Amino acid sequence: MQEQNSVAQKQSKKWQYILGGAIIILVVFLFVQDKKIEKQQALKIQFIEEKNALRDDLDDLIDDHDNLLEQYGELNNQLVEKDSTIRSQIAEIRNLIRTKEDLDAAKAKMEILKSISKKYLKDIDSLYTINAQLYNEKDSVIKVNKNINWKNYKLNKENKELIDKVNKGSILEISEIFVETLKYRNSGKEVETTKASRVIMIRTNFDIKHNPIAEKGPKNVHLRFLNPKGKILLNTSRKQLFKTDATELKYSLLKQVQYENKVLPISIDFKRRNPLNEGDYLLEVYIDGLLLGTKKFNLK
Repeated sequence: MQEQNSVAQKQSKKWQYILGGAIIILVVFLFVQDKKIEKQQALKIQFIEEKNALRDDLDDLIDDHDNLLEQYGELNNQLVEKDSTIRSQIAEIRNLIRTKEDLDAAKAKMEILKSISKKYLKDIDSLYTINAQLYNEKDSVIKVNKNINWKNYKLNKENKELIDKVNKGSILEISEIFVETLKYRNSGKEVETTKASRVIMIRTNFDIKHNPIAEKGPKNVHLRFLNPKGKILLNTSRKQLFKTDATELKYSLLKQVQYENKVLPISIDFKRRNPLNEGDYLLEVYIDGLLLGTKKFNLK
């Protein structure tokens, strides 16, 4: 009996050892599994954080790129090819972040993209510098041209003023005009009269003044006598016209003289064709189409 109890006790202890070992193994297994789960969760969290960080880096790069385009928009046409490359890389990285569990490929492309972006920025700075230099050079050329144009304008204006002065100075001038209304005595002697019915001839006297810059040569002197009604006196039935700056005018008498830049006395006799009327008369003196003087006289 005692021997049986001893065997039973041994069997009981054996199972106790087996059960204790199993519990220890289970505890160890559960501990290992728990650590494995924790590690997996940590790796998953790390993956998500890296993924988000990579996405943030990509968004920052895109924002910087868009800001560059907005700031240096005038350079777009010169950087179209590189901008297209950057856009393509951005699309690939976005796709890798969205679909791949392994971020190594996305990280590698991200480094390539950063390198391209730095080169892009460098190219933009270079182009902007060149464009700024060209703009400054163009601006300098424009300023120089404006200065030249202004000087030319002033020079042309001064030349025109000088030419105007010369032209104005070259215009002939005449002295005071003297008019004699004459009749003939029976002896044939000329005497002055103011009686309209007795006047046979009107004599006009004046000097063409000295002018060293006037053109030498023949000068046409036209006289116009206007009666009290404003009609021109003629000594011929032919229509006699001469040109002025503005129009053509009838004239009473023409005399051509030779001018040599010296004082030239002029005396012209006009014999009336028809009897004269009483009243105020006007004499106009033209030389080469320019009105140089007038004289009023009265007949009774």
